[in-house]
Amino acid sequence: MDSNELRIAICDDDKSDREKISSLVQEYLDEKKQRADVKIFDHPDSLIEVCEKFRPHIYVLDIVMPMVTGIQAARELRWNQPDAQIIFATSESSYALESFDVNPINYILKPIEKDKLFSTLDMAISRVDISNEKSVSIKIKGGMQTLRLEEIRYIEYRNHVVSYHMSNGDIISTPTLRIGFAEYMENTHPGKEFVRCHESIAANISAIDKLTKTDITLRGGEQIPVSKSRYAEVMDSYMDYRFL
Repeated sequence: MDSNELRIAICDDDKSDREKISSLVQEYLDEKKQRADVKIFDHPDSLIEVCEKFRPHIYVLDIVMPMVTGIQAARELRWNQPDAQIIFATSESSYALESFDVNPINYILKPIEKDKLFSTLDMAISRVDISNEKSVSIKIKGGMQTLRLEEIRYIEYRNHVVSYHMSNGDIISTPTLRIGFAEYMENTHPGKEFVRCHESIAANISAIDKLTKTDITLRGGEQIPVSKSRYAEVMDSYMDYRFL
């Protein structure tokens, strides 16, 4: 997956509507000469499962779908992707209040009008800064490697080696260091993207799914410990990220 390529997800359980939307999105991309990786889904369950790793910049979601509505899916997606642009396509105009908390960029009533979709995509793309997705370059054995911050779940320090645990299951480690973990984090990650939850572990705030006084559950279900002395700091950082 190219980190500098626009990512779009389309989800609609109706085959004709799904094909219509995907065709218009492709026409838009061709007209704008915009490269994009577009994935199409017919059920919100598969959308949520795949998009945990795919992490689209823009979602085009039908509202009325079986089992899980587009609004319910958007709530779950929004929890892990607060900056994603969400466009609702619907045959009903009565869902505006219900969807307020997921902050959609627009509603488009079916049948989808080309001009309406194109102007909404213009707005969505104007709010996406693909080139500025944050990354960090770290020393590894034999050279350097650049990691996208959103793909790091947590960072662990053990035996003077820092290991990055990635969302795809990879573990990327530095050579043996001469400095401690606190100094390494101050030098390499001076921002607010990571919080020390334990003497030897720092969690990516955006990867936290659930926080208790003893554990953090990350996206994908993995758990890491929270020390008693650091719980307040982790909670403050977590709340700032979610609600400010």
